[in-house]
Amino acid sequence: MSDDAKRDERQAGESADSDARSERGLSDRVRRAMAAGLEVAARSKDDLVRAATSEIGTWLNHLDVQGELAKALANMVVEVKAEIRFRPREDGTLAPEVASDLHVKPPTKP
Repeated sequence: MSDDAKRDERQAGESADSDARSERGLSDRVRRAMAAGLEVAARSKDDLVRAATSEIGTWLNHLDVQGELAKALANMVVEVKAEIRFRPREDGTLAPEVASDLHVKPPTKP
């Protein structure tokens, strides 16, 4: 083989090695960038969840459930009709039979 052919073969091999290193370097950079991006996203999600949980906890601590329920019930009419019958059993005791009907009417306008 001539010297020129050997030199061309050596340069082609070096070029292939250089291309492979370049691709590996690019692949490593992409992998590191993706890992960094995912880490930032996870931290952001954790911060958002922590803030939302804190806000909801504060709101629940200041919520007057009893007062709100009283306001809601004050504007409602609840009608309950119950029918209770006592039927004798074979052993002589009484067994209750219960039938009920419940209606919640919307508030009446004054």
